[in-house]
Amino acid sequence: MNSEVSISSMALTRLGQARISSLTQKGLGAELSNQYYETTRDELISDYDWPFAIKRESIAVSADTNLSNFTYMYTLPTDYLRVLTLLSSEDYGEIEDAWQIEGLKLLTDINPAYIKYIRKVENPVELPQLFVEAFYLRMATKMCIKLTQDEKLLKILWQEFGTALLIAKGNQGSSGRQDQVADSLWSD
Repeated sequence: MNSEVSISSMALTRLGQARISSLTQKGLGAELSNQYYETTRDELISDYDWPFAIKRESIAVSADTNLSNFTYMYTLPTDYLRVLTLLSSEDYGEIEDAWQIEGLKLLTDINPAYIKYIRKVENPVELPQLFVEAFYLRMATKMCIKLTQDEKLLKILWQEFGTALLIAKGNQGSSGRQDQVADSLWSD
């Protein structure tokens, strides 16, 4: 089962460093893990439309003063990383070019508003294993020079990370309705 400590320890052991038992323990490995864990996770999650991170939700009109050209200003959810699209309240279909993001607000002329977005996934148990592989390798690239001063290792880690990321994205993109459609073509 994945945890912040286990994922950070994978990055550290890939660098030839000792495993940690806590992100708050003393030592450079734990300090760097604590520094990079959350930002690296959110960076990787927001970089791609990972199915495990997609969420749909209605959003509330903001009490803040709206000084924009749009009629409504909505507050984005606290777990928001990136909005994929605004959804129609009638059929929940995607609405193109009828909204924009400013800070933590979504501006639109649509009311009520529903969004499809990439959420922050804070529970490491929810992260697919192939994503975790790319995640810990990316953390290792960030910590490499500070812990090892080995530029050759850094280049190898970048290659491993790139490969792991492509595999994780390919695996996520191959699941869903398209597989069902392909199966039905064979049964005709």
